[in-house]
Amino acid sequence: MSVRHTLSLYRSRARLMRSAALGDPVARILAMPRGSAGYARYEKVRARGELVRGRSGTYMTVSHRVCNEVLRSDAFGAVPTAASKHVLTPTNGRLDRLVHPLDDSFASVDPPEHPRLRKIVAPFFTPAAMRRLRGFVDEVIDDELDRLDRPERLDLISEFAVRVPSRVICEMLGLPPSDHERFVRWGIEFGATVDGARTPGDLLRTRTLLTEMTEYFEDLCAVRALSPGGADMVSAMVAATEAGEMTRRGLVATCQALLIGGFVTTANIIGNGVVGLMQHPAQRDALLADPTLAATLVEEVLRLEAPAQYSVRIALRPVTVAGHSLERGTPVVTLLAGANRDPEVFPNPNALDLSRPNSRDHLSFAAGIHYCIGAGLARMEGEIALKALFARFPDLRIEGKVAYCPSRVIRGPYVLPIRPR
Repeated sequence: MSVRHTLSLYRSRARLMRSAALGDPVARILAMPRGSAGYARYEKVRARGELVRGRSGTYMTVSHRVCNEVLRSDAFGAVPTAASKHVLTPTNGRLDRLVHPLDDSFASVDPPEHPRLRKIVAPFFTPAAMRRLRGFVDEVIDDELDRLDRPERLDLISEFAVRVPSRVICEMLGLPPSDHERFVRWGIEFGATVDGARTPGDLLRTRTLLTEMTEYFEDLCAVRALSPGGADMVSAMVAATEAGEMTRRGLVATCQALLIGGFVTTANIIGNGVVGLMQHPAQRDALLADPTLAATLVEEVLRLEAPAQYSVRIALRPVTVAGHSLERGTPVVTLLAGANRDPEVFPNPNALDLSRPNSRDHLSFAAGIHYCIGAGLARMEGEIALKALFARFPDLRIEGKVAYCPSRVIRGPYVLPIRPR
């Protein structure tokens, strides 16, 4: 990395830290320690009003109403993560630069391109497709629970929470399960880099991660192009690329995004669900008495601990939001995790409550055209996994310190020591 890039990083970090020290509520959230819970800071933003402007000109909202409005409005577009700045340099000459799973996939594309690209993989996530997949998910979970049935202390995340969705998304994409450990490492590392690089070390880690993922999926897609006709998602996207419906960059990026998104969110639902039930024993007792509450548990966990804490949108034209006139190009941080605890929508918002009638009104999967395409899959996996886990191990308990993903955006345990029985 050049000296210019290094100086730019340090200057940006210094400006952010200075603003945070001066009490800027927006900067205080964007600068908070990775892996920490930001809910107390979110409430300080809420106390400032529905839409709060930071010193940098970035706006932020924890209002459920305003977040929902911004996410659904065609006056706002998706914003690249900025994690790819300075790191997307070619390493193998096959693409002109490295590929980022969010910045280069349909996740960061607006209409009319977004719905056209989303349509290519949408058939794999329909309710009918989920019904066909359910039997496989049941088998995977039963198999992983058998592995978990040991008397010693173990890590629920590495031994169960990531293994279940990783095996499922590998089946859907047509990836070899033997690469599971590599995929899990990518998911953890991506969570730590998605909120942007602050140091040269961050940039190096991001570059290394993107190099590995880019080269892996370039090679995989090249092999699939030589053997067309497969029924998996990668084969479908390769066919679309050959037909001119996707670019090579979009193909590789979407493979990356579907892989990581396909297991990180579900792993967080499972991990956060177990922690939540341990912290709210009455709700655990309710689930044990009535396992059908597992579906509501998933929604409450998604509401209480949003796997993606915030999402950024940018004004595509002048627009008025919550009484503020925003110019074209103004960024708005929608604090999904704060909106999910908006007391105007969710009474007693900081409690896990399996009797809550509107849990599903959370914004953890965003809203509007960028609503998470894998929401149905994550819900199904989370429900089956948590229901089966506590049916098999009703006396499961946490033994040791829970460590959270080292990220400001991604919220979920990546080490969760338990004793199943």
